[in-house]
Amino acid sequence: MSRVRRAGELIAAVVVAGLMCSCATAPPVSPQGPPVSPQGTASLYVDCRGARTAAPTVILEAGAFGTSADWSAVLDDLAKGGRVCAYDRAGLGRSPPSLAGKDVVAVAQELARLLDTLGETRPVILVGHSNGALYAEAFAALWPERVAGLVYVNGVEDSALDQPLAMADLVRERRASNLAGALADVGLAPLVSDVLTADMQLPPDNVAGKRAAMARRDAVIAARDEDRQIIPGLATVRRLGGSPPSIPTAVICGAADPQAPSSQAWRAAEIAPAQRARTAWVLDAPGATHTSPLVRDRAYVVAAVDWLRSSSSPSSRAAAGAGPGAKGS
Repeated sequence: MSRVRRAGELIAAVVVAGLMCSCATAPPVSPQGPPVSPQGTASLYVDCRGARTAAPTVILEAGAFGTSADWSAVLDDLAKGGRVCAYDRAGLGRSPPSLAGKDVVAVAQELARLLDTLGETRPVILVGHSNGALYAEAFAALWPERVAGLVYVNGVEDSALDQPLAMADLVRERRASNLAGALADVGLAPLVSDVLTADMQLPPDNVAGKRAAMARRDAVIAARDEDRQIIPGLATVRRLGGSPPSIPTAVICGAADPQAPSSQAWRAAEIAPAQRARTAWVLDAPGATHTSPLVRDRAYVVAAVDWLRSSSSPSSRAAAGAGPGAKGS
């Protein structure tokens, strides 16, 4: 199932559920979080696990309507090899809103401030799922010296501009997110949250946490506002030059129906960053869905990160071309 077909079906299910519900919607649960600073920079919620090692810290960037809870299973696996952090962008999950904008450059700047707060002075490995890949790409374009490696998981990045079917999907996704915002405005944010987490197969505790965190009108609206900036953000990142070829890049592609025209268009867009990177690895995940690499098929993410961790030193990076990073799949 494509990313947008899935989103459209989920939002449609929310509409049906809302029309069938004759009772008043319960007030949403508002998770606690630190207030917005006077400068308008939110103190973001971060979930860090694992000890610092010689390997770079891994930063996980969630996709549209996503939170750090999406990465719970991946966090546990990656923490065995070093420090890994997932965070909630401003206004989502357990992070308070920010006075800054929601465009891709603003989100990248937000991440730069977060890394400073965490004391991450060495280059990090950025892992972006879906729309989260565009934020990782923007960060890499702006601060390449702070990035040791990139992992795009069914990623949306500037190469989507070259694929009309992919762009049509993103237009439909924006319409679905606008509908989610409209539903939140009439008190159905908890239903939006329930449906968006229904098929992710997250651990029960994480499902409950994400549902609570995203069951607020302001969280759904923040996610919608982010999604509205994705299509213009593609052009912005292209003007910035995209992710530099010097950064080792791993790409994970998965589709339930890989022969579908839209799946093929997305794969062509997704592997483009690997094709331009000097050191790259393309991992195809047969039978994967858009979100299964976060849970069931997370071994692909672990393999990609382990490869980047092992090739993070200059000497091992030079030798990586003889291994899985030799632009193969």
